[in-house]
Amino acid sequence: MILLHLKSYNMLMTILILSALFVLFVAFAVFFVLFKLGWLIFRNHSNKGPAITAGICTILLGGIIGLGMWMGVRAVLSPFQGLIARAKQNPAPVYGERIYKDNAFPFELTVYDGMDFSDWIHWKELDLKVGMDTNALKKDASGKKPQSFLMAGILRQTNIQDTHPLEEFQAGLQTAQTQRRLSITSSDFTEINGMPAYQAQGEAYSNRGLIYFWLTALQTSPDTVYYVGALSTQRTETLQNQAVQMLQSFRWTPPAGN
Repeated sequence: MILLHLKSYNMLMTILILSALFVLFVAFAVFFVLFKLGWLIFRNHSNKGPAITAGICTILLGGIIGLGMWMGVRAVLSPFQGLIARAKQNPAPVYGERIYKDNAFPFELTVYDGMDFSDWIHWKELDLKVGMDTNALKKDASGKKPQSFLMAGILRQTNIQDTHPLEEFQAGLQTAQTQRRLSITSSDFTEINGMPAYQAQGEAYSNRGLIYFWLTALQTSPDTVYYVGALSTQRTETLQNQAVQMLQSFRWTPPAGN
C-alpha cells in the first residue's frame, strides 16, 4: 500500500541494504573458498589471487543485485509517480468534493479532499489502481498532518466466467468472516446508477489494530466487475460519509453510441 509512512519505508530500505550486504559477504566467502581450492590444485598457496578474483566476482554480483533491486523498485513505484508528483506540485491541503474521471476506462467517481489515484497496474485479467487522500502527506495551517484519512482502491476484473460474480464476492467475504479475518457490520445487494451492485462495510484485523473498510462490487457487463473500496484506521462520521458517498457515486460513462 502506498501509505508512505517514512519510518516504515526507511526501515524497509535499511533491511534491504543489510540483507544485500550479508548476501555479498557470503558470496565473497564462497568465491574465495572456490578460488582458493583452485589455487591449491595448482600448488599455489597464496591468498592474494583468490581474494582478488573473489572480490571481482563479488563486485559483479553486487552490480547485478543492485540493478535488479533498482529495476524492481522502479517497477513498483512507477504507477505512483504521477500521484506523488501532483502531491508535490500542490503542497497545501485540498478540501471539498470533486469529480474524478478515469483516463483509461469510462467511469467517474465523486472524491473528497485530497483523494488521488495511481496509474493502473495491469496483471492478466486484473487492473488495479490505488488511491489515498494526499492531505495525509501535507501539513495544515497548524503545521500538523491529519491523523484520520481515507485510502482507496479500484480493481477491475474482466473475462469473468462466474454466472453470478456478485454472489461469489459475497461468499468470499462471508468465508473471511467465518475465518475471523474480518467482521461485516452491514451488507446488501443493491443497484447503483443502473448497475447491479453488492455493498459491504465492516472491520478487518491487523497487527496494528482495526482497519475499517467500505466495499462495493459493481457489474458493468456480464463479464466485467469493478470492486471499489475505501480503508481507514479511524472511523469518524466524516470518513464514513465520504467513503459511502464515494462508492455510491460510481458512474459508468461510455461514449455515446456504445
